[in-house]
Amino acid sequence: MKITVARQELLDTVNKVKSVVSAKTALPILSHVLLEAEGSSLRVTATDLKVSIECSADCTVQKVGSLTVSCQRLHSILSELPEADVQLSLLENNIVELECNGILTRLYSLSPDEFPPMRSFDGIEPLVFKQSVLKKLFTKTSFAICTDQSRYNLTGLLFQISNGRLVVVATDGRRMSLAIEEEGISSDVEVKVIIPSKMIHELERLLGDDELVKVYIDESQAGFFFDNVRVVTSLIEGNFPNYEMVVPQKHDKEVICNNEKFIEAMRRTRTMTNEKFNSVRFKISADTILLQVSTPEVGDYKEDLDITYGGEPMEIAFNPDFILDVLRRIESEKVCLILKDANSPGVIKPYTDAPLDTYINVIMPIRL
Repeated sequence: MKITVARQELLDTVNKVKSVVSAKTALPILSHVLLEAEGSSLRVTATDLKVSIECSADCTVQKVGSLTVSCQRLHSILSELPEADVQLSLLENNIVELECNGILTRLYSLSPDEFPPMRSFDGIEPLVFKQSVLKKLFTKTSFAICTDQSRYNLTGLLFQISNGRLVVVATDGRRMSLAIEEEGISSDVEVKVIIPSKMIHELERLLGDDELVKVYIDESQAGFFFDNVRVVTSLIEGNFPNYEMVVPQKHDKEVICNNEKFIEAMRRTRTMTNEKFNSVRFKISADTILLQVSTPEVGDYKEDLDITYGGEPMEIAFNPDFILDVLRRIESEKVCLILKDANSPGVIKPYTDAPLDTYINVIMPIRL
């Protein structure tokens, strides 16, 4: 294999795939990236066996072929080279040579035959979405994905298509975030899978705006192909909780508040909490929430926040980080906080005139 490629082009391509490469792995080949040259393009692939990313770059191919090279080492070298073309060659004994503007680097590598193959999804009909649609849905919900590996079935995002509606849901047992998209969703498709959090975060990083993404799904894997990128993941086995049962139906106390002012107030309350005592008390009465924090060895905090509310006075406490995670992802000017009592979960959603709630967040309270 022998190619010539612009340094920045190769560096940008390596940057797109390197996040799945583990610095410490029992299999040395997993610390490498696979480079394959054919036609007028170079394919760069990285994998941790669960998530694989392939990205293509334009290049001049003098000799087709493939090689592997340490991802971390290649990235470090490219970052320090001057802006010029890089000539990359595979020599005898799996030695990789990089030449750039008179600077010569040789690296030891492993056989490309050792690199795990990437699923192609031949024969499977793809689902097609706008990249911006999936990116928005994932960004709005992924913060609530469980990080506790003992609850494996919750460590991913539910991706469900049914009755012409795409629903994505994340929960860690203390909160749940749900987003819905109906536009352009086929009523003939039925899909229900759990996509691992690592894959979701990679897609949030890589997906663009209005171009299309093809989504391939089978019993054990899912692939997202778009632009010059292919991302493939293993799916999470197991049952996801019935999210429809989690959304409260009989809450009757509705608080309406300016979202920006709510965010500012919650950020201020966080300055008075700590890891052990991380709660804010909401004292709700007509037209006002009194936000209170009392943290041992830190101090006390109070702030009044203007609201629209016509129910009976009540008190409830929440983790302020959970509230902020939601508010920062709501785009409407006003937000709606729906409550029942101090021991029942609260619902936060945008305050709009739309007939369908397309973004719903359920948060468990902290006992007073």
